[in-house]
Amino acid sequence: MILKDYQALAIKNLEDFLLLFDENKSISESFKEFWASRDVNARPPYQNNIPHVPQVCFKVPTGGGKTFMAIASLKVIFDALPATQSKVVVWLVPSDTILVQTYKNLSNANHPYYRRLVDDFNGQVEIYTKAQLLTGENFSPAEVAEQLSILVLSYDSFRTSNKDGRKAYQQNGQLLKFSAQLDDKDEISLVNVIRHYRPVVIVDESHHATTDLSLDMLQNFNPSFILELTATPKDTSNIIAYVPAQKLKQAGMVKLPVIVYNRHSQDDVISDSIDFRNMLERVGHYENIRPIILFQAESHGKGDRLTFDKIKADLIQNHNIPPEQIAIKTADINELRGVDLMSVDCPIRYIITINALKEGWDCPFAYILASLANRSSPIDVEQILGRI
Repeated sequence: MILKDYQALAIKNLEDFLLLFDENKSISESFKEFWASRDVNARPPYQNNIPHVPQVCFKVPTGGGKTFMAIASLKVIFDALPATQSKVVVWLVPSDTILVQTYKNLSNANHPYYRRLVDDFNGQVEIYTKAQLLTGENFSPAEVAEQLSILVLSYDSFRTSNKDGRKAYQQNGQLLKFSAQLDDKDEISLVNVIRHYRPVVIVDESHHATTDLSLDMLQNFNPSFILELTATPKDTSNIIAYVPAQKLKQAGMVKLPVIVYNRHSQDDVISDSIDFRNMLERVGHYENIRPIILFQAESHGKGDRLTFDKIKADLIQNHNIPPEQIAIKTADINELRGVDLMSVDCPIRYIITINALKEGWDCPFAYILASLANRSSPIDVEQILGRI
């Protein structure tokens, strides 16, 4: 997997910033000098979110390969840190869906992500889940000293005001092998073991990690460096690389045109999307393409099931859609479990969901998103379009 030009440029930006930081030891001055050297003087000043810890951001549209960019950045970051720095990475993700996907890809020996890590770190790479860390599975001071260790964790595992109720903060006999590394006054807990190694922290979808609890979580890791990844950074992000959507198109990352329509009512959205889907199926019939509509419903908390049932009933009663062509896919209801959407025999043509796209869910043949939710936030709109 070769870096695209825009990806390589972003990593070069990171390398240049780190060189400046190595020279003058001031994070804010290095950030200022970095942008001044590019004739960009209007950048906001560096936001010192975590005192004395460099924290910068890649702004990359969804679908731009942020994960691969972060992987390719790790060698650059560790090369810039002191030689005594242990190669420990905390890779934070905002949801269980993304966590499973990230761990699977990073730990798959045949995946380009893993192969890049192996090339950059001389084959000494280990990927851990929280469960593996808590049981000390293949996790010891000797192993950490010899390898790149990536700990794939979710925000919710560590973002809490009730640390006593979280296993990561509790005394853990499975980690006694790390006792010599910790101060006598420190409990032998997972979070204290991580803190000892001053990890590099990768914050995926960092626009979800800007609350006081999130900053407290980051600070608890005692990081040596923080790299944020997002398509929609907040004002507190110190952007080190901007990638416009046009760059993705030029690099062939956008394979199909994105067409956006606005309709006056939910009824118009449903009927027009059905007509459009039927037209696409006629066109794609000879290539075995079965277009699927994702109906994005509005969330009403505990009343969500009524919302899904109402949409499903409308499709069946008012648009003559066979029930077997409709499925609901949410965090709590998954009628697609065990269903192969790519099978030629699969009848599914309509999927009712809420946030599946927000979590990076992979749905083959999903050609149409019909949003029945009120999406007024520019960040929500940009994230959804990027996922499509």
